[in-house]
Amino acid sequence: MKTETTYTKAYKACEAFFLETGQVPTIEAIKPMIGVNSPSIISSAIKSWKNDLSQTVRHQQGVDPGVPKALLDAVTDLWTQALTEANNGIQEKRAALDAQQVVLDQLAEDLKKETDQISQLVKITEEKYQEEANYLKKENERLTTEAATAVAQVDSYRTTVNAVETKNAVLSEEVRHEKDKYRKLEAQYDREHEWSLKRIEEEKEAHRRETALEMKRLQSEATRNKQAADVALAKLEQLNQQIQEYRNVTNQLEGNIAQEKLKIAELTLDKANLQNELNALQERIRQMTAKAKNIKILK
Repeated sequence: MKTETTYTKAYKACEAFFLETGQVPTIEAIKPMIGVNSPSIISSAIKSWKNDLSQTVRHQQGVDPGVPKALLDAVTDLWTQALTEANNGIQEKRAALDAQQVVLDQLAEDLKKETDQISQLVKITEEKYQEEANYLKKENERLTTEAATAVAQVDSYRTTVNAVETKNAVLSEEVRHEKDKYRKLEAQYDREHEWSLKRIEEEKEAHRRETALEMKRLQSEATRNKQAADVALAKLEQLNQQIQEYRNVTNQLEGNIAQEKLKIAELTLDKANLQNELNALQERIRQMTAKAKNIKILK
C-alpha cells in the first residue's frame, strides 16, 4: 500500500509540475512536492506520466472533449520541445562520452607504454646488479683463496724462522763447546813446541773464520726469512682490507637492489591505482551509456 500511494502521489505531482512550469518533471523536482525520497518509485511514475502524455498527444481523439484545443496545442508544443531538449542533451552527453573514451584510450595506451618501459628498466637493472654481484662474489672467493695461501705462506715462513732460530741455538752451543775446546787446546799449545803452537793458531784462526762466515750466513738467511714473513703479513693485511672493501660494495649493491625493488613495488601500486581509476571511469561510462539508452527508449 505504501508503494502504491507514493506512486499515485508522484504521478499527480508530475501533472501539477508540468501544468505549473511547462517543463518535463524530474526526480529532484518531484521529491519535495510529495515529501518522499523514493527515486525508483518516482522514476517509474515519471515514465508512466510521459508515456500517457505521449499517447494523449498522438491520439487526440481519445482526449476528453472538455479539454480546450489551445491547451492541447500547448501540451503538444511543450512535448515537442521536451523531446528536442532531451535529444540535444543525449547528443551532448554522447559527445562528452566519446571524448572521455578517447582520453581513456590514450591514458590506457600511455599507461601500457610506461609499464613496458618500467618492466624493461627493471629487467636491465636486475641483470646489471646480478652481474656485479656475481663478479664481486668471484672476487671475494679469489681473495679468500689468496688470503688462505698467504696465511699458509706466513705459517711456512714462521716455521722456517723457528727452524733457523733452533739451528742458531745449536750453532751457538757448538761455538761454546768449540771455545772450551780452544781453551783446552791453548793450554796444550803452551806445552808444545813453537811450531806446533803456530800451526794450531792457524787452524784456530781458520776455524774461527769458517765459524764467523757460517754465523753470518745463517744470520743473513734469518734476516731474509724475517723480511719475507713481514712482507707476507703486510700482503695479508692488504688482502683483508680488499676483502672488507668488496664486502662493503656488496652490501651497498644489495641495498640498491632492495631500493629498486621498493620502487618497483611503488610503481606497481601506482599502476593498480590507475587501473582502479580506469575501471571506475569505464563503469561510469557504462552507466551513462545505459542511461542514454533508457532515454532513447522513452523517446
